[in-house]
Amino acid sequence: PRGARVVCVANSGSDRRRVTGRGAEAPGFDKFKNQGEGSDRLPCFFPAPMAPDVRGRTSADVAPEAFFASVTQLILDLDGTLINTEQLVDEVVSAVLHTRGVFTPSQVRIAMEQVRGMRPMDGTKAIIAILQLTDCTPESILAETSSLLNARWCEVNMMPGAKRLLEYLHRHKIKTALATSTPFDFLEKKMASHDGWIKKLDVITTGDEVVNGKPAPDIFKLAMDRLGVTDPKLCLVLEDTPLGVIAAKAAGAFVIAIPSIQNDDGAYAEAGADAILKSLLDFDPRKWGLPEFEDRIDVELNHPDDTEGDMNSGDEKTDGKKAVDTVLPLSPFIYLGGPVVKGFGRGSKTLGIPTANLEITDGPAKREAEKLAPGIYFGWAGLRLTGDTDRNMTRDTDQKLIDTTERDRLDDTHSTNKTYPMVMSIGWNPFFENAVKTCEPWLLADFENDFYGAELRLKVLGYIRPEANFVSLESLIERIHKDAEVAKGALLLDQFAEARKDAYLTFEEER
Repeated sequence: PRGARVVCVANSGSDRRRVTGRGAEAPGFDKFKNQGEGSDRLPCFFPAPMAPDVRGRTSADVAPEAFFASVTQLILDLDGTLINTEQLVDEVVSAVLHTRGVFTPSQVRIAMEQVRGMRPMDGTKAIIAILQLTDCTPESILAETSSLLNARWCEVNMMPGAKRLLEYLHRHKIKTALATSTPFDFLEKKMASHDGWIKKLDVITTGDEVVNGKPAPDIFKLAMDRLGVTDPKLCLVLEDTPLGVIAAKAAGAFVIAIPSIQNDDGAYAEAGADAILKSLLDFDPRKWGLPEFEDRIDVELNHPDDTEGDMNSGDEKTDGKKAVDTVLPLSPFIYLGGPVVKGFGRGSKTLGIPTANLEITDGPAKREAEKLAPGIYFGWAGLRLTGDTDRNMTRDTDQKLIDTTERDRLDDTHSTNKTYPMVMSIGWNPFFENAVKTCEPWLLADFENDFYGAELRLKVLGYIRPEANFVSLESLIERIHKDAEVAKGALLLDQFAEARKDAYLTFEEER
């Protein structure tokens, strides 16, 4: 192939050689790594994180067989990887620190980011040094924060996709270890509300069992020893912090970084992550020689396939006439609701795609939204219109996507329950670089008037793809319309079509 610069790094004992050449015109395929020292297999090259191409595709979209060596064991971090503790910890620790000195929110946030992934005592000592606190001890701050956290661990949800992953590992008998910086005495309290799944893991290692915490590799080496690992390149680690990535790489394992809080992917790349995913929902075990997930379902799209594939929306296939994409059903379904608020004004003006935004930064909507990874979803929307918000739905958006029979099933123009098909973005929208997390549903119908303030209810049924950046506004718009097509195709399936009758959506019941 032509055009692109290719760099290969070869390891042979202490001999490390860098070979540069020219290859395919594929943006970002400019750094390759092999399996490391001591491997008795053929080199297995894979791309470093890359920017999306013109259609939004990234390195995650290449066929599974193009990447990575086979692994036989997994090692999982806990906080921020399997359970969503990071936001609660930040809230509590920040509140305590603000009682010990005068700091800006930015100073405290930066200090906490620098210690994320450390053991509690190590992190507390580091924060005291960073903020130059003089009239307190690490023990006193840790005692106060621990007491507050122990009373609130019950608020913590599992990370999106965590339960699915754990059930998959248990079902396929894949040996799995937990490697957490949490001390053993804290672990039981932290996990009390999580159904005992931790007992199904083969190995548990905690931060108080090793001399040095992350970013030292001790805890991962201990986990490997207990798993009976003979070659660290047979291990895959899932981590959410740069310090954890550094530790796992130092132990010799492959590492997938799954940032738990919006962050710069550059920090994870610099730490040595072999792949960076938006969430556990995007983990494809086939790329690591493991059995595939069996829960994604095929969705037949409603126009002839005119692309070579598309980014991150599952495995797109063709049957000669119609394209087939895949979606991941959610279990359980997620319910969101609230008044429609003004967004950024770009949906209609910039994209030609009007969205009915929901506020998810506080209250019950925030707690439910935290159960969803950043990404694109589909489902049904119920809309209560009163007074000046009376609507006149004129036609289905993108009528070309559905034929008359299918439109009859999706169109609710003459119904009194006012439910509509919808596709939804939740997250930070990398293309526009949002500073706050947003929920932007697109009701797949045309409305003559705005309906700000109207009550909107959503039943989120399935996951289409992760958030992604795009090289142009045109490619973003093209992808959004493709998402709408996937959503409509999915909602025609019986298992999703019936959900529009939910009494919550028709305002007959509250939740």
